This record gives sequence, C-alpha cells and structure tokens, in this order.
Amino acid sequence: MYYYLAKCFCCKQEFKILEGTLKFQEYKRNRDGKYSCDDCNQKIEMEARKALFQKLNF
Repeated sequence: MYYYLAKCFCCKQEFKILEGTLKFQEYKRNRDGKYSCDDCNQKIEMEARKALFQKLNF
C-alpha cells in the first residue's frame, strides 16, 4: 500500500496519508498545501460546529 508522509500544520508532527483516500489525491495534486492529521482535523471540525451553534443560538 502506498502512502505519503506529510507534516500537520497544527501539531507539526508527521503523519501518513494512505492511498485511496481523498486526502491522498489532494496531496498528489498539491504537495505544498496545508494538511492536518486526523486528530487535529477532528478538533478543527468540532470547534467549527461549536462556533456555528453559538451563532445560531445567540
């Protein structure tokens, strides 16, 4: 199985991007982009949802 090693822009640790994922195809097209590991990606999504609900609830 093929994979790329990328550096997370949040925690600055290297992580594997496995073949067959959307992130793998994005990385193949743009290796200079900013990518986050699964843990940081989950934290970012949760913070975005929290901010959205706070705006909706006033």
